[in-house]
Parts: sequence; structure tokens; C-alpha cells
Amino acid sequence: MDRNHFENFGSSIPDMRARMHRMLDAYEQQQAQVGEVQRQLAELRVRAATADDSVHVIVDSAGAVLEVRVTPAAMRGTAGQLSVLLTDTAREAARLAKEQTAAVVAPLADLAGGMPDLSGLLPGAPGL
Repeated sequence: MDRNHFENFGSSIPDMRARMHRMLDAYEQQQAQVGEVQRQLAELRVRAATADDSVHVIVDSAGAVLEVRVTPAAMRGTAGQLSVLLTDTAREAARLAKEQTAAVVAPLADLAGGMPDLSGLLPGAPGL
């Protein structure tokens, strides 16, 4: 780095400091958003039911089964029919959970795009 380049670098320190403060403010806002998304995912419960309401399945944001309810009407068929009802309803609940989880997490994708690259902060620095 020659002397002239070094002097130009020194004159940009206040600008860099202001950028760093903006980045820290943005980071704090992003952390708050991440915390809110985590809270929403922890509380997310998705319910699916058969058309006749004889089987209900509740899953969490990951699609893990939390509860299964079977009415006496569901038990009138064969064991094989009940198995199909349970499996299909659980799959539907997991599919719905995946959709709702994606909707909750979507704002986080926008956060990554808003962060400046290292080369934008330090002239001559490599881009990440």
C-alpha cells in the first residue's frame, strides 16, 4: 500500500465507523427477528383431519406427530383401513406443517440479502 492510498484509507474511517454502526443496528434487528421466528416455530401446531373427521393428527413445525385422535367411527373399518387413514392424515399434517414453517422462515431469507459484503466496507478487501 503506497502512502497516498494509506492517506485515503485514513480519511474513510468515519464513514467506515458509520457503516459499522448501521451494520450492528441491522444485526440487532435481525437477531430479534430470528428470535421471533424461533418462538413461532416452537409454538406452531398444525392439524389435519380426514374428510369425515374420524381421524385427527396434530404435528409440530417439523412435522413430528404430537397427537392422534381416533373416533369410534374410524374403528368401524378394518385395521388396514384405519392404518391408511392414520398414515394419510399424518402425511397431510406434515405437508401442511412444511408449508407453514416455510412461510414463517421466509422473512429470514431476506435478512441475508441485506447484509453488506466485506468488500463494501473495506476497499480492496476480498468479497465473501
